Amino acid sequence: MSVSTRPFGHDWLVDYFQMADRLDPDEFVTWYTPDAVFRSGNLPQVTGHAAIIAALTSFYAAISTMRHERTGSWTDHDSGVFEAIAHFRTKDGRELALPAMTSLRLKDHKVHRLLFVMDATPLFQPATGGSL
Repeated sequence: MSVSTRPFGHDWLVDYFQMADRLDPDEFVTWYTPDAVFRSGNLPQVTGHAAIIAALTSFYAAISTMRHERTGSWTDHDSGVFEAIAHFRTKDGRELALPAMTSLRLKDHKVHRLLFVMDATPLFQPATGGSL
């Protein structure tokens, strides 16, 4: 599947996050303009398909599965915000649910600028035997 042909709005965002949950960086960038800017929290922004694929590949190396549970979304004609609980299974078998917020700006029906905010620290901490 590639970029949703739906008009931008709630359903488009749902399609986008279902695609993101497949953990396929090559499919992911089909939803982005070639000069897109992607930023995760306070990490440096990356620009362009190759840099986005590299950033996602690094992140995906820590997880086995990801699923976004929408808790809210807001859109206008070319931008939106998606609020969610992001559910993860790590490579070592831990299951985590972390609050997340994503802001997207579109150009020509593709993501041109994205800011993703989530404290990912628990994903990269070793298992402690206790619950988070």
